[in-house]
Amino acid sequence: MLREIEARNPFTPDMGARPPFLAGRDVELVYFEEMLIQLGAGGTQKHLILTGLRGVGKTVLLNEFEAKCDVAGWPGEVRELVEGSRIAHLVARAARKALLEMSATKRAGDAVRRGLGALKAFTLTLGDINFKFDVDALAGVADSGDLAEDLRDLLTEVGSAAREHGTGFALILDEMQNLSKADLEALIVGLHRAKQKALPVALVGGGLPLLPDLTGEAKSYAERGFEFREVGALDRASAAAALEEPASGQGVRWEPDAVRRIVDLTEGYPYFLQEYGREIWKIHQGQVIDRRQVEAAESIVLEYLDDNFFSQRIGKLPDGERRYMSAIASLGDGPKRSRDVAAAMGKDPQEVSVARDRLIKASLLYAPRRGEVDFTVPLCADYIRRHPYPPSQAILDEMREERL
Repeated sequence: MLREIEARNPFTPDMGARPPFLAGRDVELVYFEEMLIQLGAGGTQKHLILTGLRGVGKTVLLNEFEAKCDVAGWPGEVRELVEGSRIAHLVARAARKALLEMSATKRAGDAVRRGLGALKAFTLTLGDINFKFDVDALAGVADSGDLAEDLRDLLTEVGSAAREHGTGFALILDEMQNLSKADLEALIVGLHRAKQKALPVALVGGGLPLLPDLTGEAKSYAERGFEFREVGALDRASAAAALEEPASGQGVRWEPDAVRRIVDLTEGYPYFLQEYGREIWKIHQGQVIDRRQVEAAESIVLEYLDDNFFSQRIGKLPDGERRYMSAIASLGDGPKRSRDVAAAMGKDPQEVSVARDRLIKASLLYAPRRGEVDFTVPLCADYIRRHPYPPSQAILDEMREERL
């Protein structure tokens, strides 16, 4: 019986898995559809970059964009960047897939063959990637050895092939904050040239909240070519729908008080909604989920999240960095001034700057504004307060007195 119930569980907290009801993301989906239409018709539209904390559903949206590319006939596939990923390799593999799909149809023309020649020249210059094509490398195209110039040439040729073919080319990149500054600059240069020539080349990306600053640092004109959309927690109505719609499809109803309790516990973050939904579905009985069933699942879900979500990111940090995180959490929720965090540790800001910079580099913190820090993991402060490295209590008392 248990196996049968689990098989029908409609909640999907697994990383990147599409929830049965995608709530609260219509604006982003419509923007992407408009982008495909505009670029396919020879127009222009800013590239789309989704930013937000972990667990808000950026990867789910990118997978939705991939599905929409399939429907529109645009070659496009989500590619995840990890630390050390090279944009040259990612673009080369995406271009190879796109050009081979185009060349396999009756509509393939000279531009597709030229695109393959440019790709061959590009990979020969890289030296550590080898695609076998029955074409000669184009001389003087994408073979200079300068990454920005060569990406510009390659994206131009792939975009021209797509235009001739009557489709487009989409780069869908996840975890874009892992790109080096040089790689990000080269990508921006390449995309800028394709836009100048009104080619159907689209970038959609996802990353942490520090991504807009990184793109601005890489190229000053980047902000004019990108539409940055913050993907955050769902509003209460959308969060409720994310719980109610999947259950109603199986004849199960949530009592309003049960829904309110979960929305309060999760603050509307999609991943946590799915975790609570999955666990409650395992234990619910009958056709109604009430507050008592939610309360019965709370400790189970919290323990699971502590062991499998939060501790995997925080539990193995060095002592100094954990103390820095604990100091942030001890000051409450939301962004904190770096100097207040240092004071909570009984230190000068310069003494803890190394820990701060390491945590930002590890993508556990980001700077919402100059001189501030905040967590990239939602509800992280609550977790740390349950498992603290206490800062100096005397200094905390002194800061509270100053605020009063």
